[in-house]
Amino acid sequence: MNFRLITLCFAPFAFGTSAFVLLGLIQPVAQDLNVSVATVGYLQAAFAFSCGFGGPLLARFTSHLDRKKLLIFVMFVLVLLNAVTALATSFTFILYLRLATGMFAALTLPLATTIAVSMVSEDKRASAISTVLIGYTIAFLLGIPAGSILGDAFGWQTAFGFAAAISAFGLVMIAILAPAHIAITDLSNINFKSALVGDNPRLMLSSMLIFFATFSTVSFIGPVITATSEIQGKGIGWIQIATGVGGLIGLPIGARLSKYGLRTALMGLLIVTLLTQVLFSLGMLFNLAAFTLPVLLIAMAIGAAALFASLPIIQAKLAQNAGPATTIAFALNGTMLYLGQGLGAALAALIISAFGIAWLGVLGTLVALVGMWNVSSLSDVK
Repeated sequence: MNFRLITLCFAPFAFGTSAFVLLGLIQPVAQDLNVSVATVGYLQAAFAFSCGFGGPLLARFTSHLDRKKLLIFVMFVLVLLNAVTALATSFTFILYLRLATGMFAALTLPLATTIAVSMVSEDKRASAISTVLIGYTIAFLLGIPAGSILGDAFGWQTAFGFAAAISAFGLVMIAILAPAHIAITDLSNINFKSALVGDNPRLMLSSMLIFFATFSTVSFIGPVITATSEIQGKGIGWIQIATGVGGLIGLPIGARLSKYGLRTALMGLLIVTLLTQVLFSLGMLFNLAAFTLPVLLIAMAIGAAALFASLPIIQAKLAQNAGPATTIAFALNGTMLYLGQGLGAALAALIISAFGIAWLGVLGTLVALVGMWNVSSLSDVK
């Protein structure tokens, strides 16, 4: 077992907790700040869009810096901005803080995965990436639900304080145990175009669409859980654990699926995503009585499994195609998945305002269909 590789899990663990700790607390935040539930959703959209636009620019401008030292600095920024957010009382100020947090947080995943793939041979890249991204699933399994439970018990600000503590712990662990002196590839002749080779543009679009479809409902998972099952408060946190369980299952599945045809693997995952959005729709549009909670748990678990399974498949192929421009390719792919999250949150907010929360699953279903169309044009290579 490579403990240095496992140490890198703390970066996506801190990022995932920081990014999504708000999801189970949307209603109490709306009440406390005197805004609508849909308006609070724009905080998530702002974070995601900031990740999307800030990540590639910072990756390009910091490409000459030591990878470990840069990751430690980014983790410090997460600690600071989450702590300040825990003290904020104005919606506008929190919005600015989420924009700033997203811009720096966007580097955590590409930095951690770049360090990971530099430590292993090419045939083990998908496995190394999936190992690092376990931290992301742990955020959904433990970090985000714990934030929801703490926020319900002691106020939503506590959730951001908790995210700051997780980030601080991750900073210390990475500083002490993560591998240092990772060789930095000379990127002086590399630009964004260098990363957009072969199937990479369509792969990045696939990332955007599968995250778009999933976050059409996940961005408002607290209100969705309440609308579907009438569960509120700390109960939402316990239900959110299903997402983490699905993520833990999905990553090793993705590592295995990467050995099969690219188009076949991603098409299967998008079909699963579509089915989960249909289940969310059924749960919110119809009274399923005793089946309500099982349907909700299944939709959350297998939806998360499909989402996380797509990550190692797409990341490994991007690295294979991009070569020395891997860090930039990962950052650009990060832009697309953050854009998917932002679009999911923003359009979901509009759907809620116009038609009601029950129609979010319909939006996710339509986006999944677009994703299947995009994947159908990929080459079915291993």
